[in-house]
Amino acid sequence: MKTFKSPTFISSILIVVFVLGLYLLINYNKREVVETEEYTPEEIEEKGSKLVDYSIISEKKYKEPNEHVVFDVSYPQFKNASGEFNESIEDLVLEGIEWQTEVAEDDWQARYETRLPGQEISELPTEEEKYSFSVSWIPIQVNEESISVLLVFSGYAGGAHGYQNLVSFNYAVEDKEEVSLEDLFPGDSDYLTTISEFSRKDLEMQFKKKLAVKTKGDERNFEDSIMPMLMLGTTPVKENFSVFTFTPDSVTFYFAEYQVAPYSMGGSKVTIPRK
Repeated sequence: MKTFKSPTFISSILIVVFVLGLYLLINYNKREVVETEEYTPEEIEEKGSKLVDYSIISEKKYKEPNEHVVFDVSYPQFKNASGEFNESIEDLVLEGIEWQTEVAEDDWQARYETRLPGQEISELPTEEEKYSFSVSWIPIQVNEESISVLLVFSGYAGGAHGYQNLVSFNYAVEDKEEVSLEDLFPGDSDYLTTISEFSRKDLEMQFKKKLAVKTKGDERNFEDSIMPMLMLGTTPVKENFSVFTFTPDSVTFYFAEYQVAPYSMGGSKVTIPRK
C-alpha cells in the first residue's frame, strides 16, 4: 500500500509513514464533495493513444477549500481494476488532503500565537494567504492488460518553498494485482544493481549537460557538490527506486527533490529499456 510522504521525507530521503487511518475511517463517509467525471466520446478521441484507453478511466475531483487550504485535486479510477486497487489510490489522496489540512492549521496557529507586537496576522488566513494542495496524474499505460500511472502531489506546508511528491501505481489487469519492480526484470536476480548502475551513468550525463560542466574546475565542483547526493540516492535498495512507471518497452524511474541532486536541480527521471 502506498503511503503519502511529507516534504520531510523528500528532504531526508527517509520513508515517513503518516498513519491517519482512524481519522479517515471516521470522516470518509461524510465526504460528499468529491465529484466523479466520465470522459465523453469526443474527449476520448482527442486524448486517445495506443497505450492509454480513456474509456476505462473515470476521474474524481476534490476542490472545496477549507479555512486554511485551497485544493485542486484530481485522481483516476479504473473500470477494469479491482476495488482494492482503486481504493488504494483514493485512500492515498484523502490521506494527503488530511495531512495538508492538519499541517496548515498547525503552522498558521503557530504563526498567529508567536506574532510580534504590531505584526498583523489574523487568526485565520485570508484567501490569498491560504496554503495550497494539488494532486494531478499522468497516465503512462492504461489498457486491457496493464495500468501504470503517476500521481503528482504538490503543496505548501510552510518554509521557504513548496514541495512536490511523486507516487506511482502499477497494476496487471488479468492477474488483478499490483506490479512490483522485480516483475519487470525477470531473470535478473541482481536487478537493483542493474538499475542503480544505469541510473548513475544516465543522471551524471544529464546533470553535467544541464550544468554545462566543461572545465576541470567544473568537474571538481560537480564531484564535490552533486556526486555524493547522486550516489546516495541511487544506492541499490528498493526505496530509491520505488516510484516507477512502465510500458511494454521501458521502465521509467522518478527521483524526488533532494534525492539525487540539490533542490535547485528539481526532480529527475531515468528511462531504462526493457530487455
